[in-house]
Amino acid sequence: MIDKLNGLGLALLCGAYSLFYTFCLYKNYSGVTFPFFAVGTLCIFVYYMKKQGLTMKTFSVFPVAGILIFSTHVCLTGSAILADFDRAFIFVLFFTLFLHNLYDDRDWDVSRYLGAIAAMAASSVRFLPRPVKDLIGFIKDHKKKDEGEAGKGHGAGLYIFIGLAISVPILLVVLPLLASSDAVFKELLDNIMYFEFDFNEDIIGVAWMILVIFFVAYALITRLNVRMQKLDSPSEDKRRANPIVAITISTVMLIVYGLYCIIQIVYLFMGYGTLPDGYTYAKYVHEGFYQLVFVCIINLILVLLCRKYSKDNTVLKVMLSLISMCTFIMIFSSAYRMALYVDAYGLTFLRLYVLWALAVIGLAMIGTLIFIFVPGMPFCKYCMVVLTCMWAAFICIRPDYSIAAYNLQTQDDCDYHYIFHSLSTDAAPAVDKYLNDEELKIDYLKEVMDYGDLKPTPLRKFNYSKWVVERLRDKHGI
Repeated sequence: MIDKLNGLGLALLCGAYSLFYTFCLYKNYSGVTFPFFAVGTLCIFVYYMKKQGLTMKTFSVFPVAGILIFSTHVCLTGSAILADFDRAFIFVLFFTLFLHNLYDDRDWDVSRYLGAIAAMAASSVRFLPRPVKDLIGFIKDHKKKDEGEAGKGHGAGLYIFIGLAISVPILLVVLPLLASSDAVFKELLDNIMYFEFDFNEDIIGVAWMILVIFFVAYALITRLNVRMQKLDSPSEDKRRANPIVAITISTVMLIVYGLYCIIQIVYLFMGYGTLPDGYTYAKYVHEGFYQLVFVCIINLILVLLCRKYSKDNTVLKVMLSLISMCTFIMIFSSAYRMALYVDAYGLTFLRLYVLWALAVIGLAMIGTLIFIFVPGMPFCKYCMVVLTCMWAAFICIRPDYSIAAYNLQTQDDCDYHYIFHSLSTDAAPAVDKYLNDEELKIDYLKEVMDYGDLKPTPLRKFNYSKWVVERLRDKHGI
């Protein structure tokens, strides 16, 4: 590694980043500045890689693309659930980007990747005091130098940094006092660069965020500098367990799954057979999908664990393949039941999410089936690509819009309360387009988003979904 990033340069970089982060995200986690925060963070990592003398690996294109897509979607949607998932994906993709470029992850499995992400995030905590420690060491080193050199070159930068650091607490006291003494000066501070916060109320919050992000960024970069020796060691081959244990487990499960799958084919798909007393066919097909989702997840984990810890064995591979095939039938059964349920009772976010999850599990099982016979398959990266691409597809269908549009078009006794109060502002265009009751539509547009607060949205907090609601209100003269 060359030109390692540390010392004063690291402090200045983290200081600038903390200011940038606070400007983008202070009381604003769904505004138009969110993608700028993501791009800025990516630029910091690229700069870090350059200072380390490293180049980005080819697969980095994928997590970078995911980060850009999801961060952009955050400021397009009004759904808190979707935005939370976006941010969770972004967090994981950032750490995936770090680990992929700093370590050899070619033979990592899912458990090692998740463990590495958790370890890196958790172990960064112990580096939080590092800025103070480095500053003390930096001052001691410069005291040993000749006084004539201390005021020049690198030493001057140190004293400038110390001066700026001392200025911050002074400003925390002076600015609120000046703002409260002059209304014009207060308005100027409140509206600088559309930041729109009250200095009297928010100055402590802003200062606290700047301070926290500075320490967190410094700790994380220091964590990246200090290599985790455990991650440098190659993955251990744990396929040492006697396969008879896994074969026995697989045989027991296959007997149960085989019987269950036969019932699905005969009773559900073909409609034959006699149901238990008191059961109607409609009731039979409209239940059980959530339980089946969990069983499918258990099967996926079971196959992966057997493949990871048991010695290679042809019989075991066949058994695991049969369990995978049974899982596909269960996935189809659950999806079929859910589709019939949606047809009868309409869409909700949870029902749509279950259908998406089943598609993800199905694709993961396809990868698992390949992995059973091709151990060298990059299964972890396969799952990462599947999950990221499927989430991108899910947000592209605009779930809340699609739910409202489907229910308003197909349900005679549509649950307006669910659409009006459980869906986000993303559903507003569908309500405007497909709801025929004009009075009900206007009531909805009044209630859907802070109608009582008519203050203009500052540029920093612009959100496309909420802007659409404002345009619809203008359209109907609200």
